[in-house]
Amino acid sequence: MEFAVFGAGGVGSLYGSLLARCGHRVVFIARGEHLKAMKEKGLKVKSYKYGEFTVKEEPPRVVFTDNPKEAGKVDAVLVCVKSYDTEKVAPQIEPLLKENTVVISVQNGIENEEILAKYVGKERVLGATAFVGTYVKEPGVVVHEAAGLLEVGELSGKPSKRVEKLVEELKKCGVEARVSRDINYTLWKKLMWNVAFNPYSVITRATVGEILSQPETYEIVKNLMLECIEVAKAYGVKLKEKTLEGYLKSSPDLMNYKTSMLLDYEKGKPIEIEGITGALIRKAKEKGIDVPYNKCVYGTVKLLLKKREQ
Repeated sequence: MEFAVFGAGGVGSLYGSLLARCGHRVVFIARGEHLKAMKEKGLKVKSYKYGEFTVKEEPPRVVFTDNPKEAGKVDAVLVCVKSYDTEKVAPQIEPLLKENTVVISVQNGIENEEILAKYVGKERVLGATAFVGTYVKEPGVVVHEAAGLLEVGELSGKPSKRVEKLVEELKKCGVEARVSRDINYTLWKKLMWNVAFNPYSVITRATVGEILSQPETYEIVKNLMLECIEVAKAYGVKLKEKTLEGYLKSSPDLMNYKTSMLLDYEKGKPIEIEGITGALIRKAKEKGIDVPYNKCVYGTVKLLLKKREQ
């Protein structure tokens, strides 16, 4: 298969490099110093699971570029940009599309699929969630330190041959992937983790384990998740209490994990507060539901961002 990875940050670089390593044609669409380093030295992956390896540019099979028009037509586009960039990159996907190309949102939040559908057509768009801990350590170098499950599904919630084929190819390349039986549920399930740990870690400057080890902060993230469960229910998505319980225990590889939002905040980069907490607050408002814990965290993070700019 032929793939384009739109947004070669931590997530896109990991999955794209695994696909390239096992022989697929992959075009990485990136920018800045990260792109420059990849073109000069290749993309180095340091993974707790896959070891260390480097993917070098070998046109036309492996290409690093900042111009989608150079990518040519592909079978699948993995959209891995931050949620605040979805509206900007969506119109640039069109040159990559064949008649049956699928566009997969591998992003945080619950609004990206709607945005992509506006530009490429809803029939092309697949949803996906990546429960994975990965980040760009330095230009051209990506670290994979936790988890890795990628769930993919049709927005309709129905099974399809194209999703099964895509997941099969991912699994052949070593990606821990599975077909989601209800991607809408899966997206909300991931949002529940994100609204709790991502923005609150910016406020506390703490790892997941540190947040969970303190009784008071444990209660706060629990209430952030309970509010998400209530909003999801209003949209017909019944999140499970056992999922919440699992998130509050956390797995050993996440105990020392810094969230992507905290890493971005510390680097002075934009953060996904609107795509995660902002999205939940907007959805709650539409249904007349109050989410005081999430509003408090949202307001505090917005103030921290304002102070950081000053």
